[in-house]
Amino acid sequence: MSTLLKGIAASSGIASGKAYLLAQPDLSFKKIAISDAEEEVHRLHSALNAAKSDLELIRQQTIKLIGEDEAAIFDAHLLVLSDPELLTAITGGISDNKVSAETALTETTNHFVQFFEQLENEYMKERATDIKDVSKRVLSHLLGVKIPNPGLVAEEVVIVAEDLTPSDTAQLNTQFVQGFTTNNGGHTSYSAIMARSIEIPAVVGTIEATDIIKQGDLLIVDGFNGDVHINPTREIVQYYKAL
Repeated sequence: MSTLLKGIAASSGIASGKAYLLAQPDLSFKKIAISDAEEEVHRLHSALNAAKSDLELIRQQTIKLIGEDEAAIFDAHLLVLSDPELLTAITGGISDNKVSAETALTETTNHFVQFFEQLENEYMKERATDIKDVSKRVLSHLLGVKIPNPGLVAEEVVIVAEDLTPSDTAQLNTQFVQGFTTNNGGHTSYSAIMARSIEIPAVVGTIEATDIIKQGDLLIVDGFNGDVHINPTREIVQYYKAL
């Protein structure tokens, strides 16, 4: 049955293809007491260094494939990873509260995110998104969990996700990724801006795309008016082919 989802037209154009649901990694963990704070701090620094290596590589790829301006977001992310106030708070949480690196990282970054999200200055609010993205990457290294890389997609698809982080969007292989749709985001979100830079159609803010769309569903993403057609009828397919 054909279904229509309405969202925000983030990047113009028409994309069609099979749905590829970008799964969120399982970053859950149990809060436990630790006996060796020094070992936890060592684990934290190892994860931070691994995250820095990831982001530096993505930054260089973005400069090469898209441009310096689009890669600037990763300079901001690298600064977060080196922020002395943030790092002191995390290591202090480990030592003072005798908790794991995972717990100290999550509790500290959540506190910083809440602080920045309450600010009225839009530029400062963006730091909350930066911290969320960076924290997720560091946590994945602590847990030994791989973050799905949309750059590995090797067939023509439309990406479907709750949201796309800057690193997700920068790694999209436009040879195969025809467009994307997300539950979250707006016209000025980073994923929307990047979609316009790499010139692929995108509809964001659909709220329920990942709940309704199934892997392999045929999608048409209308980046002009914010429509996402799921398993469209023959008439709808012909309409878009005629444009």
